[in-house]
Amino acid sequence: MNRMKNHTPKPLQVLQLLVTDHWQHATAVTLFLVFLFTVPQHSNATEQPPAEPITPLNLHAFPFSNPCHPISDAAIVHIDYTDDESLHTLAERLDIWEVDRQEQVAVALVTPADMSWLLDVGYPFYEDVDVTATLPGPCAFQARTDNDQGIPGYACYRTVEETHTDLASLAAQYPHLAAWTDIGDSWDKLTTHGRTGSDIYALVLTNRQRSGFEKGQLVVMGALHARELTTAEIATRFAELLLAGYGSDPDLTWLLDYNTIHIIPQANPDGRKWAEQGYLWRKNTNSPDACNFPHYGVDLNRNSSFLWNHCNGCSSSQHCSTVYRGPAPASEPETQTIEEYLLAVFGDQRGEHYNDPAPDHTNGVFISLHSYGRLIMYPWDHSSSSTPNSEALRRFGRKLGYYTGYQVCNARSCLYGFDGSTTDYAYGALGVASYTYEVGTKFFQDCTSFESSIVEKNLKSLVYAAKAARRPYLLAAGPDITLATAYPQHVAAGIDITLSATADDTRSASNGFGMEPTQPVTAARFSINAPSWLTKSTVALHPVDGTFNTNVEFLTGILNTTDLQPGTHTVFLEAQDADGNWGPPTSIFIEIDAPETPTHPPCIPGPTLTPTPTQTPTPSTHPTPSTLTPKPPSLLTPTPIPCTPTPAPTPTQTPSPRSMYLPSVFQ
Repeated sequence: MNRMKNHTPKPLQVLQLLVTDHWQHATAVTLFLVFLFTVPQHSNATEQPPAEPITPLNLHAFPFSNPCHPISDAAIVHIDYTDDESLHTLAERLDIWEVDRQEQVAVALVTPADMSWLLDVGYPFYEDVDVTATLPGPCAFQARTDNDQGIPGYACYRTVEETHTDLASLAAQYPHLAAWTDIGDSWDKLTTHGRTGSDIYALVLTNRQRSGFEKGQLVVMGALHARELTTAEIATRFAELLLAGYGSDPDLTWLLDYNTIHIIPQANPDGRKWAEQGYLWRKNTNSPDACNFPHYGVDLNRNSSFLWNHCNGCSSSQHCSTVYRGPAPASEPETQTIEEYLLAVFGDQRGEHYNDPAPDHTNGVFISLHSYGRLIMYPWDHSSSSTPNSEALRRFGRKLGYYTGYQVCNARSCLYGFDGSTTDYAYGALGVASYTYEVGTKFFQDCTSFESSIVEKNLKSLVYAAKAARRPYLLAAGPDITLATAYPQHVAAGIDITLSATADDTRSASNGFGMEPTQPVTAARFSINAPSWLTKSTVALHPVDGTFNTNVEFLTGILNTTDLQPGTHTVFLEAQDADGNWGPPTSIFIEIDAPETPTHPPCIPGPTLTPTPTQTPTPSTHPTPSTLTPKPPSLLTPTPIPCTPTPAPTPTQTPSPRSMYLPSVFQ
């Protein structure tokens, strides 16, 4: 079966440079009065009548400068379904927010037309009054003045403009580590209806002073669905974390030395600007004549070229549907931009057929940040069948899930199937390890819960993704190194340093979707100033108890510093399991002092010598006793050392300000 590459985008010229040089390139919602309904559900979903088109608001699509349409009596309903077919009928027709697969209940936002349809086809449903009460109202939303920056009422989330300004500033602040790159245009920018639109940007992070070797590639994308507020902020904070930690955190430092990390924070900037005004806007802003504000647009996560419109109920042909797939594969400029960018970064690393696996040595990870649901989903999105790399994709996903506590699953197992997704494109067309994060518990997540329970765990997960990005299908199979220390951390050359660490093969979690097998740790090693794949010089670490025989081992080793030059050095530690899999490295810093400048001993003044006449000895043919006897000790005087001024010692260079290794919070 061919992979159905309906759309083959040409790479961006600037990204062609990136591939070779690793651096140079740089819902919509209508809200109505809802009431309680509970009726028997039809038993045969195949006999359900076809869904009628959603009735749009009687409003013109354009122009809008600052629209405020009063909304009241908003409704969220819980709907019972019986099987996958009936669930996908709902997903094609309604704006589904949550799915409880065990209880077979879907949570959706509905219109009066939707409720009439539910009654006609026989789905039992009821209103969730508490959640309905929390839905944003655009008029009140836009009137809020409780924060000067960020989205009204949600100061923790930057606007599109603020996101772009802050990340451009980072690129200016760290010119050798970051580049702010215009990679494409939004739909509004390419049309002439009066809205200005926006560029789509990527922040490209790598140490461009290190080159000449293969770098791991990680792409993190946020806000493809506009109303999912957390996602752009997480992507932005990930970039800030990496740059702020460079030079002080050893792991964050090597991640930029040996990887290229691409951040696309606002993949749907036009739609996001409507969300910033209080609309639960999901799609882009493409406005076909058949659909008025605020229902128009194309779902960019149903528009990708790989297996577009592939499965029943996985997307919709209805223009006003929240999952409208567009008129053709990759019809939208935002989709074209993303696909071109991913192709240029990763290349095509998989065969031409549907069941061709990507090679074990595939380079690259793609993460598309969405909300909400507390899920990490791996391909396929369109099918419950296994991918040819299913075991490796699942294993890597469970590593990511260890940090977030999210369920790790295939989309049809924990949500519902959908086609035309960016993650199916990234894996299906290119072969890279691809994941959809469903972050948090709301589209408009409150800042308190975002800061306290979402940001840190997702950043830790992204750090792990970067650690394993060079070989995700292999490195995720190996043990992790944690709690790495060096003692002493600051020494003169020639003084041995004792290394300590823990090798752990158990740091994996699906949180309800199976257990990852573990193996005993069987080996560990370290290298200095280069990871093991770039140097042949490695030194063994040993188990503290003398034997490698458990899946968690405490390690120790001696680092000889005799040949190390003064300054900061990076030590890479890694471990291997019984199946021969090496995990990604963890690093620590050590400092070697410059040698002290030698000082002169105290001077000893010599005596003032006056020439004394000497007698001419009488010639003799025999030696006399005096000529054979050594001088008395009293006549032996020390050799004078001139008392010349001692030059001032040459100042030694101040050691690097980065501290000796402190355990990183990102282990």
